[in-house]
Amino acid sequence: MASPPRSPPRPRSPGPSDVGAQRLPARADIIAALLLALLCVLAWCAANGVWSLSALSRPTAYLDPEKSDVIHSLTMMKMAANGEWWPLAWKEARDLGAPGTANWNDWPLVEELQVAVFGLLARLFGLFAGLNLAMVAGHVLAALVFYAVARVSDCTRPWAFAAALAFGVCPFIFAQSPYHITCAWVWQVPLFLPVWRWVSTEPGIAPGSRRFWIACGIGFLTGLHNPYFTNALCQLTLVGAALQWLRTRKWAPLLAALAVIGAAALAFALMNVDTWTYRLAHGPNTGALVREYKWLEIYGLKIKDLFIPPLTHRWDALANFATAHRQVAPLLDEGASYQGIVGLACLVALVATAVHDMVSGREKQVPMEAWQVLWLVLTFTTGGLNAIAGAIGFTMFRGGCRYSVVILAITLLWAARRLSAWQRATAVGRPAQAVDWRWPAAAAAACLVILADQVPRAPTAEEAAAIARSVASDREFAAKIEAALPAGAMVFQLPVMDFPEAPLPGIPPYDHFRPYLHSTRLRYSFGSMKGREREKWQPALQAKLFEGATIDQQAGVIRINRANARAAVDELRRLGFAAIYVNRNGFPDRGRGLEEALVDLGYTAAPLRNATGDLACIVLRADGEGPAPATP
Repeated sequence: MASPPRSPPRPRSPGPSDVGAQRLPARADIIAALLLALLCVLAWCAANGVWSLSALSRPTAYLDPEKSDVIHSLTMMKMAANGEWWPLAWKEARDLGAPGTANWNDWPLVEELQVAVFGLLARLFGLFAGLNLAMVAGHVLAALVFYAVARVSDCTRPWAFAAALAFGVCPFIFAQSPYHITCAWVWQVPLFLPVWRWVSTEPGIAPGSRRFWIACGIGFLTGLHNPYFTNALCQLTLVGAALQWLRTRKWAPLLAALAVIGAAALAFALMNVDTWTYRLAHGPNTGALVREYKWLEIYGLKIKDLFIPPLTHRWDALANFATAHRQVAPLLDEGASYQGIVGLACLVALVATAVHDMVSGREKQVPMEAWQVLWLVLTFTTGGLNAIAGAIGFTMFRGGCRYSVVILAITLLWAARRLSAWQRATAVGRPAQAVDWRWPAAAAAACLVILADQVPRAPTAEEAAAIARSVASDREFAAKIEAALPAGAMVFQLPVMDFPEAPLPGIPPYDHFRPYLHSTRLRYSFGSMKGREREKWQPALQAKLFEGATIDQQAGVIRINRANARAAVDELRRLGFAAIYVNRNGFPDRGRGLEEALVDLGYTAAPLRNATGDLACIVLRADGEGPAPATP
């Protein structure tokens, strides 16, 4: 048996035929892919405690303040399921933004195809089951694409499998699910890795070659997804090609890199056709997309967060450590930067290799991946180049911590290639059919560590029951409102909130969508994008409603001026509104004063309430009147 070398040999750079021209996958690769998919599905089920069809039909997050954006995700999915979300077309929700329709065109959302796919799942399986299936698919796709990239990047099957599993069940995906649905799908990120290698090494990418078209296809595909990751692809493609040009003075790699970036930009532009044409037709809306600089500091990439496990880690020691850190850390990420034990081992090994090469005078031998990681850190860390760009006004990429998943992909593939080269080196001199079981055993051990470390603990029975109660409460409440109002009736929502990204004290930014998720024949006032003149009537009417109100300190109630309240309600009724919906968490007296004033004015005998007590609805018809008229 040949003894292993003292240090693993450098993996060779893939040749022109290594990617895109290999044979069809062997049967063993197909079996490995199926096993990977099964492990990802089981990991998601274990992390969310979903082991039955009934559990699959409930959301894994609902009113949790830290994951409240799930309501927004579900709203987009419902719009898509209702046929109101067609890529490239203007998007207006008929049942939102009453008395008009909700304008959703001023926000440059690129992931329109992804949302449309999620909406199809919602139409086929139900809203909550569709979301859950979409999240499972995100894990499976991430693992399978990484495995394919690793195999065509000269990785042996065991190490390609282990690295793909680590990426498929990475903490980033779990942490972003299910509330950041466009960030949780990162399956395209592994495709960046061969592109970066091609543009950075000889012979580069010859324009018009097979590599060229594959790379441009990856660029276009990436441009259809979350722009954070498109940004990473473009930056490192350009940096790698520029360095290649400096070494060789050949323009072909740089031209090819610009073509890849152009393909990504084309896809990005295509997905913004609706936004740009709407702006041309209706004028610009500078108030819709607002990015404050402070978020670049708060959510910047931080090296120490790569080592901080999530609060939901299965091991009490690590979960307690994460809790203690969160209590004292002044700047937090999205809980998604943790690399996992295996990922951290790969990162440390990469850094150690790079440092060793530098101190040994072998600067040219420093792994390309080390420079890529360094670039991401320098650019997106708190106070880095991205923050400098933000300081002069470009604040688009506020969540630099999201690039932690790109670092994970880079280091996992680097380690898989190194270990594969080492494995092949130890096989020199062995009979062709002989198998050194130490390597599969080591990879299997790594997989066990990955699953034990990276799959979060499931919610407790109490937490799952709380989600179920909240969903049931909102569903029942929506049914009560629908029973009290005619089809097509409009409901005015208080307190008035801007959309999007405009929370109020006590109310997350998208809480007003809750009744919409469970309604089939009512229209709601919330949900049209802020910044346009047509949306300013709502805060003006709310101001009229509460004009002259006083605080009864002894009773702890807001005393509403009855004359002003009647004038405001009469105006609502002239607009066609049949009821007022009250999120009681948005008022210091829990909406008691408003309810009392409207009851005193004779508009309803008693407000409708949900079972959890945070929502109320007041029907706007005086005693003795028939049903409020429906509006077309």
